[in-house]
Amino acid sequence: MSEKITAQQVVNRIQKNLGAPWRNSSTDVFHAGNPEAEVTGIVTTFAPTLDVLRRAVAGGKNMIISRESPFWIREAVYSGSGQPANREQVAKNPTYLFKKEYIGQNKLVIWQFHENWGGRKVDGQLRGLAMALGWDKYHKTAAKAGEQRYQAGDCFFAPPATSLQAMAKSIHDKLKVRGMRVIGDPQTKVTKAALSHGFFLVPELQRILREPGVDAVVIGEPVEWEASPYFMDVIASGQKKGLIVLGNEVSEEPGSAEVAAWLKTFLSEVPVEWISAGEPFWSPKPA
Repeated sequence: MSEKITAQQVVNRIQKNLGAPWRNSSTDVFHAGNPEAEVTGIVTTFAPTLDVLRRAVAGGKNMIISRESPFWIREAVYSGSGQPANREQVAKNPTYLFKKEYIGQNKLVIWQFHENWGGRKVDGQLRGLAMALGWDKYHKTAAKAGEQRYQAGDCFFAPPATSLQAMAKSIHDKLKVRGMRVIGDPQTKVTKAALSHGFFLVPELQRILREPGVDAVVIGEPVEWEASPYFMDVIASGQKKGLIVLGNEVSEEPGSAEVAAWLKTFLSEVPVEWISAGEPFWSPKPA
């Protein structure tokens, strides 16, 4: 690992090895730092929180490749969620200024890798989550001979028969989830499950439930005022199914480990490390 490489050269290498047409987007950009800076090491993460940045600095790594923006900015507008914040609106926020100063003082470079990572044939986020759960061996893939698994929609699994409660407990223990939520009768029998990650809308939930035999859906972050009531109505209509909600970070973070493993296949100049941002939630224990 003696050859030098800049942050921009890292991005160029990513573009070359993506395996899909590159999309010019407002997400996959440099959010902070100098693209021509020499890279001392790379950290992948779900969210480049101050804690992640401090751990990167402590480890001598100055380039962060994140799924989310360092400054809590999104482009999309969702029904009932109001207008998204932009850089101008947060520019005077004290937390923004503190974080920006820390990034500058430590000469960090932050590049977001979201849309193009999702544009590959293989859904790296789904594969990472399945591997973290130990579900790869239960994958009921729709891929034909010679095709890659974990393409879009290839999200169904047949674990050993269990109850919704036991499945939720197993997932809770494997991913160390502190803020899991579950909808459905704990004793619902599960022989086939759908697995997904990140933000989830009602049409996506309806598409998954059209798959024959699905007893449980494990997802990241449903739109609580739409997807959750919809699933409650699914159950009330007589369908014996369960919904396990992991939270966005929990469901997406294993994908950042997948990014790190993928980068190592074509970047040898600097060390690459995945640092988890960590689940932001906790639940009070009963008295």
